Amino acid sequence: MDSFWVIVLFILFAIFSDRKDKKKPVPKRRIPDFPQRPLPDIPQPKQERIKIEIPELRGAPPLPDIQTTAEVETQEAIRAQQERYQEMLRRKKKQREQAEKRAESQRVEQAQAPQNTVTLSNLQQAVIWSEILGKPKARR
Repeated sequence: MDSFWVIVLFILFAIFSDRKDKKKPVPKRRIPDFPQRPLPDIPQPKQERIKIEIPELRGAPPLPDIQTTAEVETQEAIRAQQERYQEMLRRKKKQREQAEKRAESQRVEQAQAPQNTVTLSNLQQAVIWSEILGKPKARR
């Protein structure tokens, strides 16, 4: 019985000693805390366009045609109109395709509708097909 109490005491000692050593270490701060101060307003320098004249070089290729802003604006307007026109054509094409799909589905529904109605000829065909596809008379 003495050995039982020794074992129990040893287990309790192990449990409490583990709990005592499990304190989490506090990480050290690497950067000190500085007081928050607002940043001063720094005025942005004004950008002025500086014109630099480039002298012509002997034997150099001719300068490319430089378009004025008015020409560029008209070209952009033309491109915008062309893009709107292309978008309109795409929408019309999509609408036509949807209309064709609807018309096709209506044609299919109309083609299937007469087959579902009960008529004398449909009943006669049903009897014939049942004879063809059913079990032979000898096996009935």
